[in-house]
Amino acid sequence: MGGLTPIATFFFVAMGVISALRSWKTAAMLEGQTSLNSLRELPSKRFEDLLGEAYRRQAYKVKETLGGGADGGIDLLLEGNGQATVVECKRWKGRPVPVQIVRELYGVLHDRGASSAKLVATTNFTPEAIAFAKGKPIELVDADALLCLLRTVQKSGKIAAPAVAEERDHLTRDCPLCGPEMKLRTARRGANTGQKFWGCSNFPACRRTRDL
Repeated sequence: MGGLTPIATFFFVAMGVISALRSWKTAAMLEGQTSLNSLRELPSKRFEDLLGEAYRRQAYKVKETLGGGADGGIDLLLEGNGQATVVECKRWKGRPVPVQIVRELYGVLHDRGASSAKLVATTNFTPEAIAFAKGKPIELVDADALLCLLRTVQKSGKIAAPAVAEERDHLTRDCPLCGPEMKLRTARRGANTGQKFWGCSNFPACRRTRDL
């Protein structure tokens, strides 16, 4: 009484081994990505797993869901700084994500009582979708922002930064990692509270900063 049976012990050990192996395979999958084409070739569930790993590397606690049904169509649930963020993933190959998808995600955000939402796609978004998300706690992560996100967490460096970004010298105000112009920001917490710095305009997908 009070202890686990040998069968139960074996079961829990086996589950731990399977979980560790799956995590290792997912990490290796992220490190092996080279482009949008390689991302689009992934099965939908593996694409979701990859994004979960990317957000874990950004210090989020990630819960993976089954997509439909009781989960309201979301694929990931992120927790960080006491806030919850719902994530929907679209591994599409051509057409832009329409406004209806964004509207549905906005409804899920409220139904789940989440603080914000992310819609991650391997394409772009229609102008109507972008207009609808403006001013709402919804981050639209298009193909370029997705590659930027993966570059910031990938250790292998197989997803190369745009050539134009690599050619910029340290005197420019453009992000050396993903290319767009950096914006002047003010630190709101930490040892440098109140100090100004340059931050990538793709934040939070890209967290590269530069001192003034």
